[in-house]
Amino acid sequence: MPGILDGVRIIDMTQFISGSRCTQLLADMGATVVHVEPREGQTLRLIFSLVPGAERNFSIFNRNKYGLSLDWRLPDGREILLKLARMSDIFVHNLIPGTLERHGLGYEDLKAQRPDIIHIAISGFGEVGVNPDRAAFDIIAQAVSGQFWNDQEDLRLPCNYWADLVSGAYAANAVLLALINRMKTGAGGHVDISMQDVLYTNNYRAMVDKCMGPIMAEVEKTLGRKPRDVLNSEDRMPFYGFFKTTDGKVAIVALTQRQWQALSEVVGSPELADDPRFNTLISQIHNHDEAVEIIEKWTSGRASREVIQQLEARRIPCGTAYTIDQVNRDENLKERGMFARVKHARFGDVDVPGIPYRFTNGAGEIRMPGPDLGEHNDLILRDWLGYSPGEIEALRTAGVIR
Repeated sequence: MPGILDGVRIIDMTQFISGSRCTQLLADMGATVVHVEPREGQTLRLIFSLVPGAERNFSIFNRNKYGLSLDWRLPDGREILLKLARMSDIFVHNLIPGTLERHGLGYEDLKAQRPDIIHIAISGFGEVGVNPDRAAFDIIAQAVSGQFWNDQEDLRLPCNYWADLVSGAYAANAVLLALINRMKTGAGGHVDISMQDVLYTNNYRAMVDKCMGPIMAEVEKTLGRKPRDVLNSEDRMPFYGFFKTTDGKVAIVALTQRQWQALSEVVGSPELADDPRFNTLISQIHNHDEAVEIIEKWTSGRASREVIQQLEARRIPCGTAYTIDQVNRDENLKERGMFARVKHARFGDVDVPGIPYRFTNGAGEIRMPGPDLGEHNDLILRDWLGYSPGEIEALRTAGVIR
């Protein structure tokens, strides 16, 4: 069955994770994606190649893509990209603003080849602002969005690449919005995506703090703290937090009166539901230590599985705090097809994440692994762009392609 984006052709000029995640999401849904790398390979591939076999990880974000390796800084390499742009719908890159423009491959250059092309540019700080030509990585975007401060104030490295992953998803969403707009108006366009912007719009604590500014004194008086500090790693709330068990931790949420009453009964302290120290969210915030101690006294004497079973029986939202090994064996993820495999010519079966959404029709599909460096050079140049075997060999001899 054809994918939802079958017939949509995308040029992927990305490195590392953010841009690759964007185009991977679109490729999974049927788009034809050409991942363009430097002749020597993009940086993430080179890093993986330092450890024998680790290049299999390239398939996580670059599956379902065709691989083209060329030196686009050379005139012949630039010409290949411009020819490819004429037959493509979308161009995605995450290079420093101004890089492609200096080589005649900016939006206006591509638009001259195809007027309705959609151009997506992901960067750390955006193209308009203070010093937009700064380089950025995930850790930098987490720092300047305030997101890192939310979770860790002891300068440990972030535990996940949230800036890259979330920015990539936003970029894929922008592609789809631009495609809808083109269907309505016939016009393409340029989309400027800043990783700092994306993470800030997902920094709930910062947004609430700013929004509450005019009434902050009153809010602090009511809560006894700033709203951003209601839920933090040091002070757990009885209605929302992680609680120790004999073999780990569980997450429990009891925000409604029904849930709080049920939780009180499960932990053997039904009087908590009517105790004026704990019978409202506000009172629980002011007296959280005592309530947390009562709940954890119950959870800490039981295994996580037993805690979850008893809470779920009373319809109290909860979940085991999985380790990496545990989540990679989760039965629900398995049942939903999130543990997928793709066949690689060099590495055999490679485990990759499944597709995280389902449609009644036109579902996505994992069709092929991440391409080896320049794997589809000849196919793209010969079958798509009409280069002869002799012309292709000349390009290879001149160092334009691998």
